[in-house]
Amino acid sequence: MLLELYQARGTFYICGSLTDGVEQNQPCHSVEDLRRLVENEHEVGCHTYSHTNCANASLDFLAADWERNQAFFKQHNIANRGFAFPFGAYDLGSKLAAAKRFSYSRITGGGTQTGRADLSALRAQALYSANNNQDEIIALIKHTASVGGWLILYSHEVSETPGPWGTTPALLETALQMATQESCQILPVHKAIDFFLS
Repeated sequence: MLLELYQARGTFYICGSLTDGVEQNQPCHSVEDLRRLVENEHEVGCHTYSHTNCANASLDFLAADWERNQAFFKQHNIANRGFAFPFGAYDLGSKLAAAKRFSYSRITGGGTQTGRADLSALRAQALYSANNNQDEIIALIKHTASVGGWLILYSHEVSETPGPWGTTPALLETALQMATQESCQILPVHKAIDFFLS
């Protein structure tokens, strides 16, 4: 895995319903993939069971969907403590409900966390090849390093032929090279939180 070549580890948010499936013409994860991630010290987090838009779902539906995903993780002996809102979509009710269930939640929206961070709505920057945003990513990494901040990058897959929400190995490697060059630590989200709280 490319991350491991740079002595880096990441966080992978999983919808149990997509196991062994195909989404946007891209193969999804298998249970064996998840076990390999855990064995190699990556973090596995929750992304709802059904890739639910949390801003539109009732709290009862969300609770049941989260429970279904937790049952999937438990069945396969996979621990998790973090959550990423599908589509980055949430409202006040779903944000508060997620905060009671998970140690942190990640959204979208881009940008660098500096100073204080909302652990119930951690901003993350898309790393999508379709956006052709290599210069923006390089600038964000340099800015993050210069201010001692925290940048979370996300993508749905890494492939030579990614879907609209995926990235290429070349773009991911550019980000890894720049982060390494700028002496950034590349950590799973829960370890980054521990670092900033220590």
